[in-house]
Amino acid sequence: MTVSPPIQGSRPVVPTPGSAHAPKQWQSERKLAVLTGASGGIGVLIGRILLSQGYDLIALCRSKPDLDSGRTLHIPYDLSQTETLASASETIGQFDRRVFALIHCAGLITPSPVAEAEEAMLTAQITLNLTAPILLTRHLLPHMRPGSTRSEPGGHIVFINSMSAVMPLAGSAAYAAAKAGLRSFALSLAQELRPSSLSVSSVFPGAVQTSMLQREMEEGGSVLNYVSTPLDPGKVAQAVINQLGKTRKNTCREQFMPAIDGVFGKMCMVVPALLRLTLPALHAIGRRNYEKARHRN
Repeated sequence: MTVSPPIQGSRPVVPTPGSAHAPKQWQSERKLAVLTGASGGIGVLIGRILLSQGYDLIALCRSKPDLDSGRTLHIPYDLSQTETLASASETIGQFDRRVFALIHCAGLITPSPVAEAEEAMLTAQITLNLTAPILLTRHLLPHMRPGSTRSEPGGHIVFINSMSAVMPLAGSAAYAAAKAGLRSFALSLAQELRPSSLSVSSVFPGAVQTSMLQREMEEGGSVLNYVSTPLDPGKVAQAVINQLGKTRKNTCREQFMPAIDGVFGKMCMVVPALLRLTLPALHAIGRRNYEKARHRN
């Protein structure tokens, strides 16, 4: 997941439909992917893999991503401005190309106890992590449905979620709530799309070894991020891409990274007392591993 800093100052404006121009190297026979959070650590890696696999790309993000401009259309966009999502969708629709892949990578976490959190930051986390993916999906679904040709491959929607969707996280309650809601949305959406050729997947990484994780910890992030070794962002990016080659009707394919953490998290959802009983040991392991990581750096 791409973890974005708090939103401040001026915000990007979505191009007026008709004003955006297709990159020179786009080819209509290629598959088209839309990627949010494309300028972040994991997002830019996903974008590079997509381009290497022959996709044309639309990047929805505030700053210009470090991606091949000949094959990437950057739509400067702040996903917290949900009222303009329809305009972004119209801009994408003007190219009259089917969107094969929609990958939700943008995200925001601002650690703070609820009692001390600023209302704007609580709202921003819910908006970026839950509301924006729901609304963007709703607006782009008409552009993802195949035509009348049955030979057309089915499209795919991938949500980059978080282990916090199944593992309550003190200090990041709004973030955890948004991610749990996003999981339920993906599961429900998969059922709705059963009659179509579209597939839905969710990837749930634990902590990922990026500069953004370092910022999160400096702002009071949970040591539970270090119970398991933080993931290589390249492995997370590849796991997301691997979803595009897999189809599953009437259900959302879920991948937890690492898998054992996902099993434990889901067990805690069924038996909440399990988390309460194990938290002291988990915090001790996390603190020890975090201190080791700090000394190494």
